[in-house]
Amino acid sequence: MWLPETSPKESYEARKCRHRVISLCKGVGLDIGCGNEKIVKSAIGIDMAVTEAVDVHIDIGANDALRLFADNSCDYVFASHVLEHFFGTDVMLAEWWRVIKPGGYLILYTPDADYFPRIGTPGSPEDHKQDLYWQDIWKILKGFGNARRVSASRHNDSNEYSWQMVVQKKYGFLTKPFDILKRPKKDGLMTFPRKKKAKKECLLIRLGALGDSLWATPVLRELKKQGYYIVYACTEYSAQVLRRNPNIDEFFIHDKTGISVPELKEMWEEISVEFDRVINLTQSVEGTLLKQEGFPEFHWPHEKRHAECNINYMDRTMEIAGFPEKKGELPELYFSRLEDMLAATVRYTNRDKFIILWSLAGSAYHKAYPWAEYVAGSIANKYEDVKIITVGNELCKMLEWQNPITVNKAAVFTVRQSMIMTKYADLVIGTETGILNAASCFDTPKIVLLSHSSVENLTKYWKNCTNLYADCACYPCHRLIYSNSCPKGTMQGVAPICMEHIEPQRIFDAFEGYYKIWKANKEDTGNGILHSRRKSLQPAGAAG
Repeated sequence: MWLPETSPKESYEARKCRHRVISLCKGVGLDIGCGNEKIVKSAIGIDMAVTEAVDVHIDIGANDALRLFADNSCDYVFASHVLEHFFGTDVMLAEWWRVIKPGGYLILYTPDADYFPRIGTPGSPEDHKQDLYWQDIWKILKGFGNARRVSASRHNDSNEYSWQMVVQKKYGFLTKPFDILKRPKKDGLMTFPRKKKAKKECLLIRLGALGDSLWATPVLRELKKQGYYIVYACTEYSAQVLRRNPNIDEFFIHDKTGISVPELKEMWEEISVEFDRVINLTQSVEGTLLKQEGFPEFHWPHEKRHAECNINYMDRTMEIAGFPEKKGELPELYFSRLEDMLAATVRYTNRDKFIILWSLAGSAYHKAYPWAEYVAGSIANKYEDVKIITVGNELCKMLEWQNPITVNKAAVFTVRQSMIMTKYADLVIGTETGILNAASCFDTPKIVLLSHSSVENLTKYWKNCTNLYADCACYPCHRLIYSNSCPKGTMQGVAPICMEHIEPQRIFDAFEGYYKIWKANKEDTGNGILHSRRKSLQPAGAAG
């Protein structure tokens, strides 16, 4: 609501609508008239003024204001409280529309003529040229012939006095109308207010990493049983894990660079009114069962941390989601036929080999094993019918080794390729990473090198699992450690003691136990039958 005492002091109008449109502000985008703060940091700030936020200083009222940008070159154009400052609205909109890609968005936030002082009345800024309604702007955009109105809403609550409209460019000027782009439900681009899609709708919020997303999958299954249309709010990084999950109807992709942590609570509160049920799993494990650096709980005595945190992550997730009776659940992964076929091809190519998928490192400092190359070398010296595939992100390439039985696939395999290989491998080895969590979806044998989590926390319900951890006073620490602050062992004072003190021989012995079982089955059944048995392994409800 506009008030003469406060509203003239408002200078960051984009903040008021950011949470409603932020999922559209991805890729190459322009913030026209950005002033002192852009809608998202990655946007190209355009203004007549000179501020730290402005990247391109031009006359935004000129007919060819965006001449620096080619036709169909931007994923979105955002403008907050700009149009009312100029005449020639149709020419300005045509120029903005020109640079938007087919499928891209024009996002407008403008003072509403019913909520904001009209021109010539007390409180109206001297530089305002027009009083505008969203219908006025839509009439112009509709005339372009390739515009689809995604949403239009008026806001007069709290400190707002504006209308908001999102319009999608359906096709380029040189593209035939039958080439209209249809936006898939799971692209993660969502604006608020939104049109209700079903009688019962649930917003499930989980902004964690890969393993955290997997822990949410049994919740999705139970919600779907109750008949909910499910919108899953997460980051793009974690969404890749669940892209094919049939229990998710839509994604809402959260950009961490767009909304600061202090703003998140307010954002979720405003969005939540759109849904019948909201489940927020943010910090359901991190911050509660794993204490974070920078907080007093991080420095609690080990005994106190263990007493409070030694609870199974999956059980806690189900409890917070409203399903406390569901104990011992396992996550689920779903893949396309093509993904499954490609992984099966890797398996078939190495049908005479015992395949080890080795996950090299995770997100925290203590999720890398310093003796991995030594163990792999010992295996290579004794067994020729073993194939080790190393996986991980770009940084994991520094941890890879070369020997005759190892194939380096860190930053070569995508996350999903690595995860589906946990189904087809004969053994998965690694620390507490998303890849090991993916392996928990299947019966594939696993050797898990534990650091900050106990067996109770992580692997209590996992099948065919060997848990290895160090006999040191700090294990399990129940901490999220991203700095180089872990207690060190003797290995040049570099490796965390919880990793260094897991003796390589223990991993070799565990591997050898699984290898001998594989060898015996191979001799009894033959390669073809053994391969078919491995291919059939799936979690309950998972797609092949």
